[in-house]
Amino acid sequence: MLIGYVPEALMYHYIPPQRMTVEYLHRRMANEGAADMYTHYHPSIPARLRLFLHAATIAAHNSKCWLGGLLLRGRTDRRSVDVQMHAARTQSQVQYLIRLMFDPELRSLVLKKDWLHDACA
Repeated sequence: MLIGYVPEALMYHYIPPQRMTVEYLHRRMANEGAADMYTHYHPSIPARLRLFLHAATIAAHNSKCWLGGLLLRGRTDRRSVDVQMHAARTQSQVQYLIRLMFDPELRSLVLKKDWLHDACA
């Protein structure tokens, strides 16, 4: 197989209109927040107290941003969207940590070692 590099090459990405909305970006950032926590705690989940302290720390550091996200909801200027996206991501992190504290099924999924071979069995 031959592979080459052409620095002058242009590439165009088609982005459908439904992926260019604040609502879509909000969902995307919320998913990233959950993925952040999965990555952080896979493959070892600490005791509930430590998870609670992590959630409380995120909430304390981001409470102003969360309020800003509520106040700026629906606005589409860059600063407003940035605040809303940061709020969505960090709120999702806290929600994920709370679920991780109390949901045994989520805990088992986070601790799962081999997704490929377990899925085929």
